[in-house]
Amino acid sequence: MNIDRNMLTRYFQGECSEWEKEAIRVWLESDESHKQQFIRERIRFDASVVIDEDKLSPATSSRRKIFLWNTLKIASAIFILIASSYCFSLYKFGKSESSLQSIYVPSGSRTSVTLPDGTLVWLNSNTSFKYPTTFASEDRIVELDGEAYFEVTKNEKKSFIVKTNKYNVEVLGTTFNVEAYAKESTFKTGLFTGKVKLYKEQKENESLYLNPGEAAELIGDVLHVSSANQNSFRWKDGLIILEDKSFTEIMRLFEKYYDLQIIIKNDKTKKLGYKGKLRISDGIDHALRVLQKDFRFTFKREEDTNIIYIY
Repeated sequence: MNIDRNMLTRYFQGECSEWEKEAIRVWLESDESHKQQFIRERIRFDASVVIDEDKLSPATSSRRKIFLWNTLKIASAIFILIASSYCFSLYKFGKSESSLQSIYVPSGSRTSVTLPDGTLVWLNSNTSFKYPTTFASEDRIVELDGEAYFEVTKNEKKSFIVKTNKYNVEVLGTTFNVEAYAKESTFKTGLFTGKVKLYKEQKENESLYLNPGEAAELIGDVLHVSSANQNSFRWKDGLIILEDKSFTEIMRLFEKYYDLQIIIKNDKTKKLGYKGKLRISDGIDHALRVLQKDFRFTFKREEDTNIIYIY
């Protein structure tokens, strides 16, 4: 596939399809000169955005600044991936060493990756994910800070282990969702097929096993098992499923998916519940207007700070 300037520009603008993104990743890894070309085009693109801004009206210029900021954040994530691919930092996995790939998904974005063993992984917003270029050790080990949905290729000789800062999730071949952001106390795992084992480092004798249809959530210092919510992974399909969530919880979800800050000034809305389905791609304004049909509130968005106030 020919990777030209037009495709790279669309990539920087966030307009490429998933298969085009994967093609660009493969193209970057195939030759050092491609990396240099990518960087040159990135610099050219950023410069053109800055130059064009001087010709815009103040209001349009403000919106362009926000666009540029979001674009640069995505670019930084891309450069992290490039650096990890080309610097080949050695990472220990058991008794062997393998180069480590690192991916960061910024707020408001989602992506997917196929691991060396064929395992499919969907990564949610604000997620960091690390995996080796080859699973050369006794186990297939990856690291997660954030939320991910896994469809693990079965290999009875090599367990698949997801390491988080709270619990490790070990499987052979199964489908499950994990939410474990290092900056938050939340740890949730929902199992849909197969079987998983949850355990802490150095405390594997205190393991907890889940069966299909079960979920585990960390409440305080104890894992509680309940029925798995089949909608808990619909984020990978671009959907926000709201099931009896409070208005405050919904706003926190919007912050996660739309990369902005929401400040609630209307205390009457905070404890109100809502149940429904929203498509992420419809945008924050549409989502808030949908909620206005059930809640009495108004909102104002400050373009300069990217903050939404709820009144």
